[in-house]
Amino acid sequence: MVLRKVSELLQPSLLTNGSKHREIVSRFEALPSIRLSKQPASKEAAIIIPVCLVDDRVSLLYTLRSSKMRSHRGLVSFPGGMKDKTDISYEACAVRELEEETGIPKELVHVWGCGKAIVPYTGPSITPVIGSVADFSCDKLKPSSMEVEKVFTIAIEELVKPQNRGHTQFRSNYSSPVFLHETAAVWGITAFITHMFLLALLPGIYNGQLPFLRTYKSTAKPIEK
Repeated sequence: MVLRKVSELLQPSLLTNGSKHREIVSRFEALPSIRLSKQPASKEAAIIIPVCLVDDRVSLLYTLRSSKMRSHRGLVSFPGGMKDKTDISYEACAVRELEEETGIPKELVHVWGCGKAIVPYTGPSITPVIGSVADFSCDKLKPSSMEVEKVFTIAIEELVKPQNRGHTQFRSNYSSPVFLHETAAVWGITAFITHMFLLALLPGIYNGQLPFLRTYKSTAKPIEK
């Protein structure tokens, strides 16, 4: 029943429905801030959540970071990077990075809006931007070999399936969502942003509650000496 509702809501027309975009961004902006560090970030970055149509299914685009990268190599991420002096806004930064990393021309990107900045334990603050890609085709992608190992998409219907979702609990007392996919698992900040987007996109349908234990409790019995 839930998946049927998801399928009914995720029609191809979503990518061009401006009123729906405004509703989703409004809910996205209203979500609680994610601040994992008490210290303010010294630098700023932006990422884009690219919504695209693949085989008539509304999907999200991800990248697998190149092993040539100095940090976070081999991890799944949304296209994005540091905001520089040429970027007039977070949206401009995110769209520029999308083009640099995947070859998707900025003319094909329609920006819906952005959410609150995320402050991780280390590194820059990250402002998530939502945007849709018109006329998307995997065959037309030109990924940067220095930054991207692979570009892939996941249908949103697959992301919300319970069997494709899990969580990771960290010792610092928070749980992080995990989305399972044949290419690679989506976890960390990218999973948090995916989780937030799904909450805004599918209110009352996407069950985004994460299990949480304040401390780990082992059920293993001690070895008797």
